[in-house]
Amino acid sequence: MKNIKIILADPRHNTVGAHSNVVPIGIGYIGSHLINQFKGDKENKLEVKLSTDPDEIFNLLEKWKPDIIALSNYIWNSGLSNAICDRAKSLNPKTLCILGGPEFPGGTGSRTIKNNSQDATYDKCLKFMIDRPSVDYFAYSDGEVVILEILRKFIKNNQSVKSMRESNEPLMGCVSLSTKEKNLLVGNYIPRIGMEGSVKSEGRDIIPSPYTTGLLDRYLDGTFVPAFETARGCPFLCAFCDQGLDKSKMTTFSVNRLAEEMEYVGEKISKIKKGTKAISIFDSNWGLLEKDVQFADHILTVMEKYDWPQYIVCLAPKSNWDNLLKINDKLKNRVSLALSMQSLNVETLRDIKRKNWTTQQYIDYIKEVKKRGKSPVSEMIIPLPGETEESYYDGVKLLMDNQVQTRTHTLMMLCGTELGRDKAIKEFDMKAKYRVLPRQFGHYYGKIVFEIDKVCISTSTMNYQNYLNCRTLSFILQLLGHPIFGPVYKLTEKLGISWYNFAKELTNVFKDPSFSGKFKDLYNNFCEESHNELFDTEEDLLKFYSKKENYELLVKGEIGENLLGKYTAKGILIYDDVLSSIFYVIRNKFNKSYNKEFNLILNASEKWLKNLYIIREIFGDQKMDDDVKSELNMDFDFPSWLTNSHLPLKEFKKSSKYELNYDYKKLDYLKSEMFDQWPLLRSKNGKDKERAFNKYLMQNMQSIGADILEKRFQRLS
Repeated sequence: MKNIKIILADPRHNTVGAHSNVVPIGIGYIGSHLINQFKGDKENKLEVKLSTDPDEIFNLLEKWKPDIIALSNYIWNSGLSNAICDRAKSLNPKTLCILGGPEFPGGTGSRTIKNNSQDATYDKCLKFMIDRPSVDYFAYSDGEVVILEILRKFIKNNQSVKSMRESNEPLMGCVSLSTKEKNLLVGNYIPRIGMEGSVKSEGRDIIPSPYTTGLLDRYLDGTFVPAFETARGCPFLCAFCDQGLDKSKMTTFSVNRLAEEMEYVGEKISKIKKGTKAISIFDSNWGLLEKDVQFADHILTVMEKYDWPQYIVCLAPKSNWDNLLKINDKLKNRVSLALSMQSLNVETLRDIKRKNWTTQQYIDYIKEVKKRGKSPVSEMIIPLPGETEESYYDGVKLLMDNQVQTRTHTLMMLCGTELGRDKAIKEFDMKAKYRVLPRQFGHYYGKIVFEIDKVCISTSTMNYQNYLNCRTLSFILQLLGHPIFGPVYKLTEKLGISWYNFAKELTNVFKDPSFSGKFKDLYNNFCEESHNELFDTEEDLLKFYSKKENYELLVKGEIGENLLGKYTAKGILIYDDVLSSIFYVIRNKFNKSYNKEFNLILNASEKWLKNLYIIREIFGDQKMDDDVKSELNMDFDFPSWLTNSHLPLKEFKKSSKYELNYDYKKLDYLKSEMFDQWPLLRSKNGKDKERAFNKYLMQNMQSIGADILEKRFQRLS
């Protein structure tokens, strides 16, 4: 008997910090299923190791010498996974190398890959495999079933990769290359586990839990966010999504199985002093099914026992939104209630096969979210087919008029999606450029690997300049949507100023040559970098970033970052100047009468907000304590009005004095949360701290309020 050594990997670049800190539940399922299927096999004993760290994976290749490596293949790690296969083959050509995931021209929902595709899918899959000579098989069906099939063939062929490949037989659920003619061998599709019949309440329970079996224990150390998949599959066919081609029905785990997992993970995390407070639900539509509501009862039991999780990240369902509200109410208002509208243009929604709620349904949902003290958030994508600059603005205005914050993303033309295929590209006259995925790069054994994002920058209805205009507005909206600017929003609302009109006026002010300041400079830098981050071809991108000086800038974060996140963080770091610009616009663009009372309110509000937050102190190295105090005198009691904003402003037009001081425990906590979690960014270098601050804001935008950044204060008179 010979042990079979298998590495299951979900590799994540860590050159400047890993992009994701969620538990690798996907490879966990594959591992637990393999181990279970072979537990009674006396002839073949499996040794399975899971990993997300590239350094660890490369070390295992050299020291542990696996027989098989199987790696995830997403847009953010496709190049890295291929580089790992190259390294494995160079160390031992007999290693069986497998990839699987959505970053593949055939997509993850295809039932077959034919040679007569109008999108040249077969030819693109063939090129994909030719470009990856170290990859033996690509799993285009679900990983749990495909890797089991490959493993059985591997054993049948006396654990010989050469024998498997030279047979020139396609394997179920896989594509591979023929050894001589370099044709694509396509195996028959394998249905995912539990797909018989309609939605199954226990269809996936035959996969043992990677949590309760202990397979994922190493990731329950408090630094990884526990992930749960309660159901797999999506009944919707959105053209921009990698599940858009998948017409299969959904399959689920049982509620009892999920309850056991939640209890197991909660008990583990509760023993860690500084463990993660959040969990992530990976379902495409959590709340869609009634079993999701039932599962919430079991999550509540864990909450009551451990006061964990504090925050639940999920993707809202595209129907049955009342279920998600029920779940949130059961779970102490700890569930994210964001909804991705993508577009509000009817023509666009038709073109991308997106089924949105009606406007009235969405407004009703917004009201319910606000009742729960949450700020509604919606995601948009540009430029989608049929969307114009004007229709995008109209959609944003509708959302903002209903107090919804918008987050706008550039359309990724993922190769496995409908909008990444030739037919759609031609039909909608989609033009593409290329950019490096933020922080998704690294230097491995003499080769620099970059993960490249192909993005749409124009369509038949939105040209490149239209796209840039929408993108720059999206930056202003994301910055102003941060909770720290919540008091300004309350004030403008009370003054009858449309938040959308205000944002548009703010962008117009930046075009005024006579207006200057740090915020204007920041805005202009964002506009410039939004253009400069894009390359006409992948070759141009690789040539640019492969130059030593440019690669060093990439590592430092000077270029190639997530621009919306980067500039939102930069905007908060110049908070005082942003406030100066905001109040300049209110005074000069919306004060028709320019009366004394109006300015009194604005002056007091601006004064209070500029003294309230501890942003500068977070970045300072000096030791702060509770004895550092200051007093503030105002002619309008803005803090009191904020807590009673339903009352008229005139009732607070009176002199007031406040004492403000620092909560040094809060400062120490924030510094630890922002900086100590980044081993590569612990230096006192300002740019390093700025990147860590950016990461913290991006990860915690919705789970924390502005009060975490406030000084302590009390009214003296």
